Amino acid sequence: MNAVERGRRAVLMLAATMLAACSLLFCGAVGAADFYQGKQVTIVVGFSAGGTYDATARLFARHLGKHLPGKPTVIVRNMPGAGSLIATMSLYGSLPKDGTTLGVVGGGIVLEPLLGNPQANYDPRRFNWIGGRTPDNFLCLVWHTAPVNTLQDVIKRETIVGATGPGSRTLTYPKAFNELLGTKFKIVSGYPGGNEITLALERGEVEGYCGWALGSIKSRNADWIRDGKIKPLAQFTLSKTGNLPNVPLATDLATTENGRRAIEFFAADSVLAWPLVAPPDVPAERLAELRAAFDAMMRDPQLLAEAAGQGLDIDPVSGAEITALVQRLYGTPPEVLDLVRKINAAR
Repeated sequence: MNAVERGRRAVLMLAATMLAACSLLFCGAVGAADFYQGKQVTIVVGFSAGGTYDATARLFARHLGKHLPGKPTVIVRNMPGAGSLIATMSLYGSLPKDGTTLGVVGGGIVLEPLLGNPQANYDPRRFNWIGGRTPDNFLCLVWHTAPVNTLQDVIKRETIVGATGPGSRTLTYPKAFNELLGTKFKIVSGYPGGNEITLALERGEVEGYCGWALGSIKSRNADWIRDGKIKPLAQFTLSKTGNLPNVPLATDLATTENGRRAIEFFAADSVLAWPLVAPPDVPAERLAELRAAFDAMMRDPQLLAEAAGQGLDIDPVSGAEITALVQRLYGTPPEVLDLVRKINAAR
């Protein structure tokens, strides 16, 4: 091989190397931009308009698109019902799985298949968790006119609480107290979302609300805490914060070790509180784009300012952290699962 041929071969090899680099780097970025360019992304919300899930989804919708390649428009579609189970089943089954349809659903949907809900025909481990707005703690509380002040009082007197339906903490939390502590919560189910339960509280249709997020109260009804319109009885969270130091943790009220672990199982929902999730089978590169966009969005000064104005806490939970928690929940010991299923089946 003469010098000219060697030089020509070297040029060809260099060109091939540059083309490969383009495919992996620049061209991949162009492909991502090409996918979302001109498209519309829909965030399906499993609850009715006007509540904190809806506010969270609309906050995401206003800011996510500018951090995705191609800057797609993002809209919100409400699909309430059964504690967001209807939206979850749609995400799992019929809705597009290409990265153009996402969901904001209740964290309790992770628990429902483990609890034996026959309607929960999905595997939460197959969902693609993008991230969460913030962890939260969930209160079991009563209206200020209710003649109860502690859970011990609810053991002695029937107390009516509102609930959305299967798949929601508003149903499983009072059931857990009834089974583990002997409380007499009477559960009225079927409300489309938390907004309707709070209206029922004001109207006197129900006396309490178990599973109301503290962050939601702060953003929508902060005066109810300040003015004593609600009386917190217990909080479902994995660790007590400085917000309500005198309100007992539900785990501390359990009388057995398995009871404590069962409540911890339910309280894991506090980490799953305000998630953005993609359906199963979304391509890996698209999930990476969505997670990167979510992380950038949660650092966006415009989003942070808007969230502060709405009273929405921002303390992001990564998609990887949510995924790991879901996997841990599916490793729950059989004896604890038996107990949580018994709680879920209780009437």
